[in-house]
Amino acid sequence: MSTTATVTVEEIPFTPAPTPEDIKPGRRVRLVNISPASLNGLTGTTQTNPSPRVTRLDILLDESSTDFLRRDHRARASSKIKTPAPDVTRQLLTRIPNDCMFYAENDS
Repeated sequence: MSTTATVTVEEIPFTPAPTPEDIKPGRRVRLVNISPASLNGLTGTTQTNPSPRVTRLDILLDESSTDFLRRDHRARASSKIKTPAPDVTRQLLTRIPNDCMFYAENDS
């Protein structure tokens, strides 16, 4: 006695990957999915972009993110990040990929 099982395959709906936000200069952003990891979660303001097709922007970190970066042991161990000096209140990060930024206007 053998029984044959009937298997029905449902079609899985296509879910497109979220597209990166169109980041504009002068807006507050949060860094995500970025290497080195010590930059993840930091917030700052994007700086002016002279060319509309640029995929990287400079970010001026806010005071709390600059202070956090100064105290983070991972940043001190990395050769990719310049650790802020004690008298620096807002650190400038250069050429950060736009794909690693999301608007943080409503963050608290």
